[in-house]
Amino acid sequence: MSFITCNNLCYQYSGSNRTVINEINLQIEQGEFIAVIGHNGSGKSTLAKLFNGLFVPTAGSVEVGGISTADEENRIELLQQVGMVFQNPDNQIVASIVEEDVAFGPENLGVEPAEIRKRVDEALKTVGMYDYRLKAPHNLSGGQKQRVAIAGIIAMQPKCIILDEATAMLDPIGRKEVMDAVKTLNRDFGITIIYITHFMNEAVEADRVILLDQGVIAKDGTPKEVFADYDQLIAYGLDVPQSYQLMKELGINDCVLTEQECVEKLQELLGENGKTRD
Repeated sequence: MSFITCNNLCYQYSGSNRTVINEINLQIEQGEFIAVIGHNGSGKSTLAKLFNGLFVPTAGSVEVGGISTADEENRIELLQQVGMVFQNPDNQIVASIVEEDVAFGPENLGVEPAEIRKRVDEALKTVGMYDYRLKAPHNLSGGQKQRVAIAGIIAMQPKCIILDEATAMLDPIGRKEVMDAVKTLNRDFGITIIYITHFMNEAVEADRVILLDQGVIAKDGTPKEVFADYDQLIAYGLDVPQSYQLMKELGINDCVLTEQECVEKLQELLGENGKTRD
């Protein structure tokens, strides 16, 4: 059975006639790393909030780990299944000391103090922030704050973490710090990652990419499958990965998505002495 299942999922905001999410059918397996992309207003954040029960479907259903998100009695269990990291880490930091902030979630779940201590230490080590455990969060960089926010979710031991534009306010170094932490969680701990982003260079790091357009799934597949049609991506109002853009400017039509693929492709096209092959 899939970890997250959407059946004919629809959502309208109260007082609006516009359907933001329209008849979505989707299955997400435990342990997948999924990037969700789409232009502003495509429904990405709304879909995320439907996954963790912040929003209840107008029609259709969402089940997470076999429980319905529409049932209020499932609220606490759902919070233990799916954690969410938002765009601005300052909005998620509630304590004046890093380790106290990470402890906040499990404390509210009624976890025993000794277990909380263990979870906090393990979570901070996982995201590379253990040495900062006694620091004040407001003195940290943006990337470090976001890693603390992720640690706070990890300490609640969810099976899935949703990151909703979690790197949008960060510089390139901060974005890399967060992405490295996310890949570790997925690869080493089997946590399902749903990564909402408008940075296409981040989206190509996922195993699967879902493209939303006007509340429906326009494409769903591997990064190569979703990004293969350059012109279609532009038509959807999206940027393309920088490596792909460079290849197009060089007149090369191959779907080259990562920096490593770009380097390998250029090496292939150049002779040993840096001269173009005949």
